[in-house]
Amino acid sequence: MISLEKYMYRAPSCYKSHYVDNNKVCNIILQLATQCGPYKAQVTQYIRESGKNIRIKLPRIFPDVLSEYSACDYLFREILNEEVAKVNQFSTMKYEEIYRELLKIGKKMRVEGIEKIETIMNKLDDIKIIEQNLDDLKLFLKEMERSLEHQGNEIIHLDFYIRTNFKILLRLGQFFDVMLDSTTSVWFQAHLTKEPFVDINIDILLVLLSVAWGRYRELEFIILNIDKEKIIFDKQNMRNRPIRLSNNSHNDKSSKLWKPPETFLRCTTKYWVHPNNVVAAKACIVRYIPYLIFGRSNEELETLLDPYKCVKGCEILDPKKIEESQVITSVYLDNKSTQCYWNRIIRCEMAQLLRLRCYGLNSGAKDMEIFIERKTHHESWTGEKSTKERFSLPQSYVFPYLKGKLSIDSLINQKIFDKKYITDKTAKLAKEMQEYIVEHNLQPFVRTSYLRAAFQHQDNNQVRFSIDTNLCMVNEYIPNGHPNEPWCRLAEEVLSKNEVTRFPYAILEVKLQTEQPIWVSEMLERCSAILVYKFSKFQHGMAILHKDKVPVLPHWAEDFEEEKFGSNFNSNGNTDSKKYIDKKQVQYDNFLFMNMNSDEYRKRNNQGDILNIENLANSYSSIRIFDALGSQIQWNNAVDDIEYLSVLNSPNNIDNIIFEKSKRIKKLDPKSLFAAERVFLYWIQKSLYVLTFTIILLTRTDNIVFMSKFSKYLGYFLIPVIAFMMFYGLHIYIDRCKSIKRRLVRSNEQEKDRIDHPKGSIIIFSIICSILTLSLFCSIYCGINTIKR
Repeated sequence: MISLEKYMYRAPSCYKSHYVDNNKVCNIILQLATQCGPYKAQVTQYIRESGKNIRIKLPRIFPDVLSEYSACDYLFREILNEEVAKVNQFSTMKYEEIYRELLKIGKKMRVEGIEKIETIMNKLDDIKIIEQNLDDLKLFLKEMERSLEHQGNEIIHLDFYIRTNFKILLRLGQFFDVMLDSTTSVWFQAHLTKEPFVDINIDILLVLLSVAWGRYRELEFIILNIDKEKIIFDKQNMRNRPIRLSNNSHNDKSSKLWKPPETFLRCTTKYWVHPNNVVAAKACIVRYIPYLIFGRSNEELETLLDPYKCVKGCEILDPKKIEESQVITSVYLDNKSTQCYWNRIIRCEMAQLLRLRCYGLNSGAKDMEIFIERKTHHESWTGEKSTKERFSLPQSYVFPYLKGKLSIDSLINQKIFDKKYITDKTAKLAKEMQEYIVEHNLQPFVRTSYLRAAFQHQDNNQVRFSIDTNLCMVNEYIPNGHPNEPWCRLAEEVLSKNEVTRFPYAILEVKLQTEQPIWVSEMLERCSAILVYKFSKFQHGMAILHKDKVPVLPHWAEDFEEEKFGSNFNSNGNTDSKKYIDKKQVQYDNFLFMNMNSDEYRKRNNQGDILNIENLANSYSSIRIFDALGSQIQWNNAVDDIEYLSVLNSPNNIDNIIFEKSKRIKKLDPKSLFAAERVFLYWIQKSLYVLTFTIILLTRTDNIVFMSKFSKYLGYFLIPVIAFMMFYGLHIYIDRCKSIKRRLVRSNEQEKDRIDHPKGSIIIFSIICSILTLSLFCSIYCGINTIKR
């Protein structure tokens, strides 16, 4: 695989000149602010005292019919429109270029790959030709791998280019509003969402990349399984072996549609991924695992790479109609005492969680299929794995089922399942779930809705990845439940601000039935994924939407609130996703905005005004300082405000920026705490040994005249030594427990925090040696005096 440094952290040079020139636009805004707006004098003085030559030629002349203020607004809009046109042109051309290259690579693998394999099959008698063609095939395979990896990174950079320029344009509008006391950004933001570069379909490029990688893996499998010795000694079988490459294999397992199993047994690990890194994660995953698009087989997706080649039995797909992510809506059940939440968060054995899931937005259609699922937790000591079981019902039967008014036997008798195969196990599951719902008075509490992109081979369920984006959580709780249909809130219902919360990050789920491959670890590192042990959308939604009912918060709540994400679990309002992005940068802007809009601002001296203007200009002209993956740079907290702003003032000084590693929320291993307890008991044990020796000195040497005085002095000396050992051991134990807790969320500084105490062993060794020396001295002294007597 191509090195991380070569492609992932260095944006191609062709992109740089096509970014929005925010320095130029900021200078134009400052120049306009000297002609109109509330801060003419301050901006003029700032330009004069700073010594910066920002006097540039304006690209437009003010129309005579406009006022001075309207002319500035008109000119700024014209400038932004020019920048938008530049972004539109480049992003559209780059999209078409990547699209064509993927089609070209796919066709090349299908045509040239088959030709080279057929050459080997037709020349089985000539060993030299076989060896030469095998070497050519391997070189061809390596070339295709490099080409696909290059296109994957081009997709990542294009996505970052679009996101970054969108953010730059929005902030330039905000800067103009602040400096000229305008409302232009509101108008501009409304029009910006309709621009062509915003509608670039990155998803279809990822699907094409996935199909191309699938074709590459199939070609790789064929080439690597051609054995030279088998070709020589088993020529007849080799001649009869079919050449299978994508479009030539219609009866293959991959051509079948994937159907979800009723029971899932997988080890699931969940991560948080920044929205800017989602495309990077997907591009890394499709290298090994293809997209799983519900209702589409691999054969149908293959037509995307060969749009002009009609495949027998397959419909030619329209790329615009392919949706790589599917809307999933889940409604979780609980009761007024939040029993399910409590059992799940303390991880009770056999803790159950019930939810109702539909694929798509629930508009209340009677025939919509609703999956009723039960997740059961099993502790590791039981030897059983946690399971997820489910069955489906038409939505028209869900309400009476939840109320206990409709039995499964009646559904079977009415032939509701005549089109589906229902087993005795499924019928038993449905009865058990209904009894549990009625017995515990469960009702809808939290609804989650998100877009899920799944990655999995269609012929097995051993490895599966899913990325959930645009996660939204809605309060479904009604004090007296839903007395009438519908059984839950519908998609078109109007929600108040306090009834909905949006999760700012994507959720990456890694589901494996085997050990984690190396490439998965590399992928997680590349997309800066944050491991969150046993993260639960249900628990997170309950902690935010029903914080007055839940007894405790999830273990990730403290880090989510304070350390990184800025959410507030203790507020009554909605958690806005905007405040998670560029938190450090916006922090300065908001402070300066309040200063410039306050009544005290005009009472300050000019020096303070100039400093605020300088800080704002530096902040808005530096938005391009991000790493090439699009991740937010975590600034070192040791850098003060002035140094932070001075670094921001150098857009090209990216190499000198100080940033810290992304945090990793880790699982608290009980072995660490047990080890700390054992070390503490070790200190107490050694203290008891010394205490025993001291008691012997003080009580058993009174009958020895020449030892009585010496032993008492020694015993009194050892008493504070014993107290020191015990309290020092307690101090070490408490400090070690705190260190273990701090290391749950790893940062650059906390990784240097040692949890061992090398000096402790030296102290114990010194004390024990001293006591042994004194004991030996006492024994020798006592023996000598006994002989003399």
